[in-house]
Amino acid sequence: MNRILRGPDGRHWDEEEDDHFDQEARQWVAALTAAVQDPDTGRWTADPHGERITVTGVPDRAGYTEVSADPLREPSVAHLYRLVTELVSDFEQQTGAPHPQATDLAHALEDVALRAEHLRRRRHPPPPRRGRR
Repeated sequence: MNRILRGPDGRHWDEEEDDHFDQEARQWVAALTAAVQDPDTGRWTADPHGERITVTGVPDRAGYTEVSADPLREPSVAHLYRLVTELVSDFEQQTGAPHPQATDLAHALEDVALRAEHLRRRRHPPPPRRGRR
């Protein structure tokens, strides 16, 4: 499964698995495709018609942050997401303007969802690979 990354500009990207080391440039090169989030399930996937970019170096060191591809999988995170969405929406209805920290709240929820995903993986380690040591 590809990683979903939030770029320094807040856009989301699907990291393709064909990253490679460029001998001439002497650094890693990663191919990224714009990602879209399903409004019903919250899942992130590559946009088949989305923009494609390349990032030189390791994306994690270039300001890209991994986010969960399925942020609403964990029920407690999904509940928190619904509560925050409702609060932000109420704020906008009452004031007529977006919440000043709506983006920060969305990014914080993505961070919580990724943490929950990492904890779930730790509880259920993947089966050992055969033939590799």
